[in-house]
Amino acid sequence: MSNMIRIMVVDDHDLYREVLTDFLERNGFKVTHSLKAGAGMEESLQPDDLPDIAIISFKTSKIGNMTHLRWLKNSFPSVRVLITTLFNDKIPMEELKQLGINGVIIKSNADTQQIMKALRLVQDGHSYYN
Repeated sequence: MSNMIRIMVVDDHDLYREVLTDFLERNGFKVTHSLKAGAGMEESLQPDDLPDIAIISFKTSKIGNMTHLRWLKNSFPSVRVLITTLFNDKIPMEELKQLGINGVIIKSNADTQQIMKALRLVQDGHSYYN
């Protein structure tokens, strides 16, 4: 049980966050944090209780996205990060890669097999960009 992959889910859409959390838990992952906004990460994350992977919704219209991602990667560089988004043509991909983001999942293109593949690849130290 201790080698169960620990996941943090951050998404402002309650239904998506709840469905993703349920899917992950049914497939052997442990969801340690389920947050509505990136601002909640600073209060929720503790060095002795970090997730292995953070799945964070990215909205190009929200300036705080990059601020929260920078904070996470600077504070806890060991946490791998997968971005989920609807806006694949507006993602600052190079900036995200330079920041150390491990992958991007386009919500409209992703099925459950792709999510599982992305999580396994990222956990094993690889990147995933669909």
